[in-house]
Amino acid sequence: MIYIIDGYNVLHAREPDGAISARDLESRRNSFIEDMISYMATVGAECYIVFDSRKSSSSECETIHDTSVTVCYSSRLESADLFIGKLVQKTLSGTDSPIRVVSADWEVQRGAMQERVERMPPRHLLADLKKLAEKLAISVKKDKIPRKLEHKVDVETLRKLERMRRGLE
Repeated sequence: MIYIIDGYNVLHAREPDGAISARDLESRRNSFIEDMISYMATVGAECYIVFDSRKSSSSECETIHDTSVTVCYSSRLESADLFIGKLVQKTLSGTDSPIRVVSADWEVQRGAMQERVERMPPRHLLADLKKLAEKLAISVKKDKIPRKLEHKVDVETLRKLERMRRGLE
C-alpha cells in the first residue's frame, strides 16, 4: 500500500476549529510527519506527504532517512492538489501496489476514482493514528511489568531453581 496524503488537509482536520497559527505550523507539521513515520513502520506501507509551498519555484520531495516516508512540497506555481494528482498517475504507472489518497478536497478525491486507488478522508487516517497511539501506550504499560524471575514463577519453582544453582539438587 502506498499512501499519498494532502498534509495540510490532515493538519487542519486535527484541530478542533481547523485553524493553525503560523507560529505553530512547523511544529504541527513535524509532529504529523513523526506520527506518519511510526504509522508507516507499523503498517508496513510507503507514504508521500504533500504540502503546499509558497516559496519554491519548483516542487521538491525528500525521503526521510531510514523510513518509507517521503515529504513533498509543491511549487508556488502548482497546488498540492495538482501535485497529488500527478503523483497518483506517476505511482500508478510505476508500481502494482494499491494507492490510498488521503484528502478532504473533492478535486483530489475525484481524481483518485481509479482502479487500485482508494480514497480516505483525513478523519479516518486520524482515527487510525489515534488507535496506534493507544496501542503503543498499552504496550509501554505492559513493558513496565517486573522482569525479575521471582515475579514470573511460583515460590516452589523459585526454591528448586535456587537449590539447583547451589548444587543441592
